[in-house]
Amino acid sequence: MDVAAIIKYFALNEHPFMTSPDPRFLYFSSQVKEALAKCEFMARDRIGPIYMYGPIGSGKTSLVRRLQEKFSQDKRYNVKLLISPNLKSSNAFLRLILETFDVKTERSYAASLNNFEKFLVKQYQQNKVPVLLIDEAQYMNRDHLKLIHYLLNFETNKTKLLQIVLVGQQELGTKIIQYKELASRMFPIAMNAMSLEDLREMIQFRLNVAGYKGELFEDAEKAYKMLYTYSKGLPRDAIKVCFELFIDLAAQRKKQATAKQIEEIAKGQNLRV
Repeated sequence: MDVAAIIKYFALNEHPFMTSPDPRFLYFSSQVKEALAKCEFMARDRIGPIYMYGPIGSGKTSLVRRLQEKFSQDKRYNVKLLISPNLKSSNAFLRLILETFDVKTERSYAASLNNFEKFLVKQYQQNKVPVLLIDEAQYMNRDHLKLIHYLLNFETNKTKLLQIVLVGQQELGTKIIQYKELASRMFPIAMNAMSLEDLREMIQFRLNVAGYKGELFEDAEKAYKMLYTYSKGLPRDAIKVCFELFIDLAAQRKKQATAKQIEEIAKGQNLRV
């Protein structure tokens, strides 16, 4: 059964449980609100770079997409989003950053850095705030991190010329902590699994955005506890279970699910208690 058939069966505007990082489906839990507020504050006041890390499926990519969307709505910000590239050298990484900001690259590493510094100074003079968001940053190697460390030297006596937000899995936090010179200059944000109540509200929020009417579960309390038990509060795992749940319900011509169905689907996805 395809997505269109699911949407039609449940009389939805769109599917509520796609795993793509659509910012409209980002549920603003207390930790998401806190993380967004901290990133916005640090960028607005040009205070310093941030690294955000957390377990797989904790909603980091949706959050960074939301950041990109929000910054893009304000003309003061020149925001660019990169997915951590599979580039071996810092020179190749620097060239990618310059190309992303439409800055001329040069053959020499030093000349490219010089061009980028001039660009950042000009942006500062124009009261623009360049923001570089890098997702999947756990894949950055030591040379990439050294470049990030060097770019942090572009500053006035009071202001960072480039605002950087690195977003990645737990390994990102480990890599930066091991690079003491960089860790001392960056501000951490740790993303954790949701509480049971947040998970419940997140599912309901996504249903509401998609135009769902009614109650999805026969016994909501048991169902959400089961979903939380197997997903361990990780949004992506909960969303994947619900995606498959919609397929099962439509195939059986039912509109409400049981906790037992959630358990069977979760086990089929190799989720463990």
